[in-house]
Amino acid sequence: MPSALITGTSSGLGHDVAQRLHDLGWDVLGTVLDRADEDRVPWSTVVVDVTDDDAVSALGLVVQERLGRLDALVNNAGIAMAGPWEEITPAELRRSLGVNLVGAMAVTRECLPALRAAQGVIVSISSVSGQAGDPLMGPYNASKFGLEGASEALRLELKQFGVRVHLVEPGPFRTPISAASPQAAAKDPDGVYAEQWTVIDSWLSWHAESSADPARCVDAIVGAVLRPDAPFRIPVGEGISDVVRKHAAGLVRQADAADAWLRTL
Repeated sequence: MPSALITGTSSGLGHDVAQRLHDLGWDVLGTVLDRADEDRVPWSTVVVDVTDDDAVSALGLVVQERLGRLDALVNNAGIAMAGPWEEITPAELRRSLGVNLVGAMAVTRECLPALRAAQGVIVSISSVSGQAGDPLMGPYNASKFGLEGASEALRLELKQFGVRVHLVEPGPFRTPISAASPQAAAKDPDGVYAEQWTVIDSWLSWHAESSADPARCVDAIVGAVLRPDAPFRIPVGEGISDVVRKHAAGLVRQADAADAWLRTL
């Protein structure tokens, strides 16, 4: 029976991916934040905050004891901290990076011996926000851009061992992340960023209530786990691949402009 560790399985994409793999006959171990969540799901769970170094350090042993081997790791745990640079505190920024980037890297580190032994697969849930920046989403952009770069390096490091690495880059899908994630404590609805806050608040409400059903994104994540022919980056969602293409074309134009400008120095 193949086995998987999935972080953040209390709700949202993590829950749905765990359910899908469990239904396919996988032995699933999911991380949760609250012991109350342990009894609500049919797969095995462990209470882990991915920013807790001691808890993460113990994961390798937990995986060995509960699963025996590890065929797949899905780095799903995440938050979507919102706020402009001017209103985000260093502590808030560290929390965003700690969950979305450092936490994913730390969990992966603990699992690598087992994944190497099984020639397994690592699927990290990034975002279209890991490809293109958005106003007032700098902390989230920073964490997902970082995850993208770190995963590029990891892919090269693990190629020799037969371990696959993939990034799934969702657009907006209807999950609890937008409603559950924090906003800057210093948010000033009447300040200089008031207009942008209005846009963000409206978008977050739409995201929570009316964005696309997450089933297509779950398909992509599970597909990346199961299929060796999956590409490294997988943008998923209506129009999301076009956003990536447009941003990539912009980078080319910026490089061309930089070359022309440098010739004038």
